[in-house]
Amino acid sequence: MIRRSFNKIIEKIINRKANSQEVQIFDDWLNSINHKSNSDWQKKELELLKAKALEKVATKSKFRWTYVAAAAIVLMVGGWFFLTKLSLDEVQPINEHIASQPITPGGFNGVLSTEGEEDISLSNLKIDSLYVFEDIQVERIDSGLIRIIPLPSSKTCWQEIKAPKGANLAVILEDGSKITLNANSKISFPSRFDPQGRMVVMEGEAYFEVQKERIRRPFEVRAGKNLIKVLGTKFNVNAKSATEMQASLYEGKIQVTNGHFKVVLNPGREILIAKNGTYQVQIFDKNKSTAWKAGIFDLEGKNIKQIMAEVSDWYNVEVDDGNADTNIKYMGELSKFSDIETLLETLSLVKGNQFEIKGRRIIVK
Repeated sequence: MIRRSFNKIIEKIINRKANSQEVQIFDDWLNSINHKSNSDWQKKELELLKAKALEKVATKSKFRWTYVAAAAIVLMVGGWFFLTKLSLDEVQPINEHIASQPITPGGFNGVLSTEGEEDISLSNLKIDSLYVFEDIQVERIDSGLIRIIPLPSSKTCWQEIKAPKGANLAVILEDGSKITLNANSKISFPSRFDPQGRMVVMEGEAYFEVQKERIRRPFEVRAGKNLIKVLGTKFNVNAKSATEMQASLYEGKIQVTNGHFKVVLNPGREILIAKNGTYQVQIFDKNKSTAWKAGIFDLEGKNIKQIMAEVSDWYNVEVDDGNADTNIKYMGELSKFSDIETLLETLSLVKGNQFEIKGRRIIVK
């Protein structure tokens, strides 16, 4: 069965428009993959996906809910569909040209730049080791975490840590605050904070866990024209978009200003600030805002251009999305640790967008 015909059947089942023959085709397919799926992790994954689907599928359908839920599973998290090892005549692969280097998911990496020093590749530092430079010490705590420690007699100097495309990392600053950087993001900060306050400048996306202090020095984050002031809290800032900045508060309290307004957020609220200075405060899903930290692409309500921007950063690839159909909205979640072919095959299950790989370039058609 060619994939596009199968996609149409899935869509009809979800929209409750499938006839009895199409329902039978889908039922036969479900039975076939149940026989092919033997491993415990696949069975557990299917149960999880069923639970997710049941949250989204109404049960007042004329069709049996199992068909509707199963079809929703395929469209929501479709990666499982391709992990069932269907034969090549059942699934049409994406058009792929062999790359000189394989396209792999991201991992730990980063570059530390400091005044008067050569750039330091953080992936070269050994775990449980301490490295001394002119004004700072750098400790590699585990596979994804480093700590910056100023030397007692050193002068204060500004540092920059960058997580390039295809990488992420976390850093503990001298006050104990922890910042996790998403791919293609960076922060700048002094090696030793001022007695009057703590300032970090950021680009991209980062999750902050700010250490509370007895002296209650304010902690400030500068993201473009926007300033976020906190005392002790957990929040996520996404400043990757050219059109808006998003700050989502998990614990504590933050104050956001940008010259046009001053807004105080309480936990469970986020602010979206447009480039023209207008803003909107809304409730947010705490799991979705930091899905990237949990190794997940959250697709909910996003179009293919938004999704491929995240794919580009994580897999360190160029994306040509000039012909993308942005009217289609996706739902569900995908693992950030899938190989690129599986990820694209899954996304192509939803009609309207197909993909071609040329070296390290992905074309959306």
